[in-house]
Amino acid sequence: MAGERTYRSTYSMKMALRVVMLLAFGLPMFATEAVACQCGGEGKPCEEYWKASVVFAGVVTGSARVTLDQGDYTTYKKVVDLKVDQAYKGIGGAEVQVITGLGDADCGYGFRLGERYLVYAFRSKDNKLQTSICTRTRPISEADEDLDYIRGISLAPRGSIVFGEVNRRDQSASDYRVVPVEGATIIIEGIIEGQSKRVEVITDSKGQYKVSALPPGAYKVKIKPPEGLSTYNPERETTVSDRGCAQVGFWVEADTRITGKVSDLQSKPISDLLIELVPAKPAPNGSYPQFVRTDNEGRYEMKLVQPGRYLLGVRIFGSAGSTYVPYPRTYYPGVPDESRATFITIAEGQVIRDVDWQLPPALIEKRLEGVVIWPDGQPVKGATVWLKEIEYADKDMPYRVNTDEQGNFSFKVYAGMKYSLLAIYDSETKGKQKRSAVLEIRVAENPEVVKLIISRADSP
Repeated sequence: MAGERTYRSTYSMKMALRVVMLLAFGLPMFATEAVACQCGGEGKPCEEYWKASVVFAGVVTGSARVTLDQGDYTTYKKVVDLKVDQAYKGIGGAEVQVITGLGDADCGYGFRLGERYLVYAFRSKDNKLQTSICTRTRPISEADEDLDYIRGISLAPRGSIVFGEVNRRDQSASDYRVVPVEGATIIIEGIIEGQSKRVEVITDSKGQYKVSALPPGAYKVKIKPPEGLSTYNPERETTVSDRGCAQVGFWVEADTRITGKVSDLQSKPISDLLIELVPAKPAPNGSYPQFVRTDNEGRYEMKLVQPGRYLLGVRIFGSAGSTYVPYPRTYYPGVPDESRATFITIAEGQVIRDVDWQLPPALIEKRLEGVVIWPDGQPVKGATVWLKEIEYADKDMPYRVNTDEQGNFSFKVYAGMKYSLLAIYDSETKGKQKRSAVLEIRVAENPEVVKLIISRADSP
């Protein structure tokens, strides 16, 4: 019977909660936002059948909107009642309830009253069944391929199949045309019942490969692209069931790289250093900042770089972790400002090697100590203190610590660098916060203890 009812359960897809701290230290806020439905691509019946908890054919007899109580927030789903007329896997009852989304952004499947479906569903920890548009659930009239596979399982030869495609995007075309990659080497490896299994195949003119009669189990699927091509993810893991399959594909791109070495003024290599490659302004189409850390010998390699013109350096953009790069802002080939920097221009498929450069002396590490107090001088326990490096106004997010029993806090900082500090205290009143004024400070050689005073007034 249609209607609305409360459904308290730990079952549901959790809503995404993202903490957004405004870089200028505006009021921090917790934002609940809808998560757009994104599916990873539909698998074949021989793969999805074995992944699903239950597979059955049934007719929709009713549905109801439900409220899922999650403590501080609620979500809304739909419970669909189905009469099972053919059970294929994992189900024995004549009637079943399946939970799905309401549609659109939550991936809900649009069941219709009185229609017959082939349903692929998954059990949650509390034994509820869920399905979505990301499964192979479909009207029975569109399920011929699925039913042919399911009905033929008992007659199929033993063994598993791993197959897939290797493609690349033709970036010379305005619509990013997909091009199959012939001649890629695919290696499938696994330890099955204590025995090593390894198979190697080459993709055909359609970029496809297929390996049959594999023992069921867990495998690593690796790719060796043809000369001049590369990929971010050359290895993937998969598990295949007996008489089942796994589809493993790869995307490759032109092997466009920049390599080099970073050292100090004494020519000693600098290891574990965050290097940034940032598109020039205006940014070339399709390019974006890249980040990589140097190895133990100070060497770095920027892979799969989009064609374009770039600046290379440290602290020039401000990626995650740049606040704690122990060197001042430096552009290739070792200069402190962009006006003196050397731009690097790279074409698709080009490899630029030996882009070596030196950095100035390292920054001196200090410890910035502080205390958070009320206006009457009493310490504030459990306040959150945010530190933002503002010397270069980079894109790195603020760092935070909580105050101890005496209201004390500390941060690692660098002498000569400028930072801002903000203390926030969450009151017991939901949705209210108390906060200090923003304090800007340049760290001295012997930094004094800083003091942040939180206002007694609540901020909405």
